[in-house]
Parts: sequence; C-alpha cells; structure tokens
Amino acid sequence: MTSWFEPPRLTNGETLVEALTRCRRQLSMSREKWSLTQEKRAKTLFELHPKLEEAYNLINSLRSVFRNKKLTKEAAKEKLGEWYDKVAACTRREIKSVRETIKFYEDEILNYYIERQTNASAESLNSKIKCFRAQVKGIRDIPFFIYRLATVLG
Repeated sequence: MTSWFEPPRLTNGETLVEALTRCRRQLSMSREKWSLTQEKRAKTLFELHPKLEEAYNLINSLRSVFRNKKLTKEAAKEKLGEWYDKVAACTRREIKSVRETIKFYEDEILNYYIERQTNASAESLNSKIKCFRAQVKGIRDIPFFIYRLATVLG
C-alpha cells in the first residue's frame, strides 16, 4: 500500500504553498483592510519569512507618502528622504533598487504633488496610437495617418 505525501501544516491550518498563494493579493493591501484570517496568515508567514515582513513594511511606508493628500512637494521630499534612510538599513536588494530608481527620477515624481496629476492619460493615448498603427500595418502617408487618428480617436 502506498502512503500519500502530506505536506506540513502551518499554525493557521494551511500549507506553506497555500498560504503564499493566498497572500499574494493581501500583500498589496494595507494592514487596516485585512480580515482576521488574513492577519493570522500574515503573522504566520512573517514569522517564517522576516524579510517578507521587512519588504512589506517598507513598501507600505512608501505608499503612505503617496496616499497623504496634505503633503506639499517640499514635505513629500522630506518624507522620501526619511524613506531612503529606512531603506539604507534594509537587507533586500530589490527594495534598494526601487530606492535608486526613485532617487534618479525624484524631481519628476515630486511634480505629482503640485496638482496631484500623473501622465497616465498621455500614456494611454500613446498606447492607443501604437495599437492603431499596428492594425494598419505601417504608415506611408503621414498626413492621412494623422487624419485617421483624429477621426478614430478624436
């Protein structure tokens, strides 16, 4: 008779694979939005993987900078500086890579705090233009292409 493999269970009754799979969406939410089950799962996972908790806390502190509606551009720069200091003590190279990217584009990122607008609409229009260009299989007559763009997307 063959015995089946039974994976070890965590304290919340889930296997490690189940817990990791189920927490994927949860880790993109703030702690305040977690249910009791999610809190237990996170506590168990964070005990097993402390670097996961470290990364989660750092990313949430970055999110809080952008969620704060009262920040001015100068105050946001100070908050980002505080976040950079927190990341300096971090052991995760992925988080440090994010820090370096934010530092590189800091001026452009901080422009968000002037009127709280992003360039998402321009990026969306650019994407639509690229899709339209791909559908018509290239461009020979540029003025006619611009005319078609204006009639289709305008």
